[in-house]
Amino acid sequence: MALSDTIGIDIGGANTKVASVSGEARSLYLPLWRDNDLAGELRHIKNEFQPKRVGVVITGELADAFTSKKEGICSIASSVDSVFERPCYLNVRGQFTRQIAESQASLYAASNWSASAAFVSQRITDCILVDLGSTTCDVIPIRNGKPAAMTTDFERLRERELIYTGVLRTNIATILQLVTLNGEDYRLASELFAIAADAHRVLGNISAEDYMCDTPDARPRDLGGCYRRIARILLCDVDELGRERARDVARQVERAQIDLLTQALAFQKRKHDLNAVVGVGLGEFLIAKAASKVKLKCRLLSQQYGKELSKVFPAFAVANLAHDAFQR
Repeated sequence: MALSDTIGIDIGGANTKVASVSGEARSLYLPLWRDNDLAGELRHIKNEFQPKRVGVVITGELADAFTSKKEGICSIASSVDSVFERPCYLNVRGQFTRQIAESQASLYAASNWSASAAFVSQRITDCILVDLGSTTCDVIPIRNGKPAAMTTDFERLRERELIYTGVLRTNIATILQLVTLNGEDYRLASELFAIAADAHRVLGNISAEDYMCDTPDARPRDLGGCYRRIARILLCDVDELGRERARDVARQVERAQIDLLTQALAFQKRKHDLNAVVGVGLGEFLIAKAASKVKLKCRLLSQQYGKELSKVFPAFAVANLAHDAFQR
């Protein structure tokens, strides 16, 4: 049993992530758009860790189970409150509260980046913090020891601080419109046939264990299934497309995601006069390549905290922030 003084929980639409200040990490695939028992899973977490303090960030408010972000925040917080005694919630301004008032719910929407940014800014005063996960990529400027990001997803999309691409759940048809094979261009089928996880699994960028989401065809996550799904976006079977051309498609997916991130890094570099990147998340391998293209120094936090904590970094960050704020 992993007893812990303080834990952090990052409750997302697809994954709920847990980390303790002492370094234990968990990631649960719990899609909130389905009829899942969030409170039940939280009880399992409580029984495992038996924490004295719990810090929480919420990012699952856009799940289809909720008709509004306010409803999502309040529903998720209600589940947390039913399990833990006096949890503390971090908002996008970097402030903790014990209760989320309905009138203030918007301040707690998509708040996980604020935990990571607050934690990192205490240690690195000037950098671009990049967290690339299963679904999205946060690109957070930190200047003079303070996060300099917008506070809503709507604004962050405009300022290139949020890129809606990830290394698992993103539909390949939204990453690429066409691919080039043997010098010829082919448009992709605009259908959910394959996801980024299929491409990165074929390329060896992620492990079988990292493929923590549903497959588009509800078939296995093995390599054969990944090749089959990639072939489908060109309306082919694997023997028709061939594995080498399927790998070529996967490489073009990877390059397109790197290019998206490269553009965002270049924008933040110019806007905030920053010359260093701090990378974290399952997609660290893409962050390092993008930083190199923009000639930015890159430090990957997995080298300091380990890969498992890197994958759940907002949970680890909010655990440490809560521990420091409420240890008395």
